[in-house]
Amino acid sequence: MSVIATFKTTKGTKTWKVSADKILDLDGFTTGYELNAESNTAVEGSPLSNQRGMKKKAVNFTTNLVDAVGVNVREEFESWEEYVGLSGVLKIGGKRFATNWLLTSVKLNSCQIDSSGRWRTAKLAFAFEESDDDSVDKAEEAAKAISAIKSAIDVKIAPTVAALKKPINKMLQLSPITAVGSSSIALGDVVQFKGGPHYVSSTATSYRARPKAGPAKVTAIARGARHPYHVIHTNGASTVYGWVDASQISK
Repeated sequence: MSVIATFKTTKGTKTWKVSADKILDLDGFTTGYELNAESNTAVEGSPLSNQRGMKKKAVNFTTNLVDAVGVNVREEFESWEEYVGLSGVLKIGGKRFATNWLLTSVKLNSCQIDSSGRWRTAKLAFAFEESDDDSVDKAEEAAKAISAIKSAIDVKIAPTVAALKKPINKMLQLSPITAVGSSSIALGDVVQFKGGPHYVSSTATSYRARPKAGPAKVTAIARGARHPYHVIHTNGASTVYGWVDASQISK
């Protein structure tokens, strides 16, 4: 069996595959990057500045349903109803594609029905948009944590090792680091962007724009880099969408 793609949600996982008894293909895949319209902002005492933010990404593709290759056309279409409106992880060729995705629509096109009322062939059109919902990631993290606890439940510390353990000197404990690449901010955290420049890469020397302050989600971290955090705005308060300095964000 060859798995083309999967869409994993908290409800379950849907699979596009080619096997000896069933073929569910993926065709006409389209996506891209697009800027929002440019807007001008002016603050008293400061020069006029132009700001541009990225629009939410979208993904569209189709699947051909053919009963002659093992697909129950009607059943397959109806099985998608409960997934519309759910966010999940889209993997193509076994590799996660970009961020999390919200399934916004599944449309049935070109359905051929025979004289007995059986659905013989059809085309499903899928539409996804970028989503901030990371419930699937959290569920996977929780499952891994539970698995780790279960696997370590019978592990005991050897008496000789236990005897070497010493109380922690509280006077030597450090407060959370807030320098570049701080471990106090993690991937997926929603932080407060303080405003200022954002960059096209973590090592860029010139900025793309200077969006205003607002909440944003951390989508990538490059610890030790010039601009270690990649953030995406979570509402219309800010248009930040790029790499920023550690000093520009806070929890």
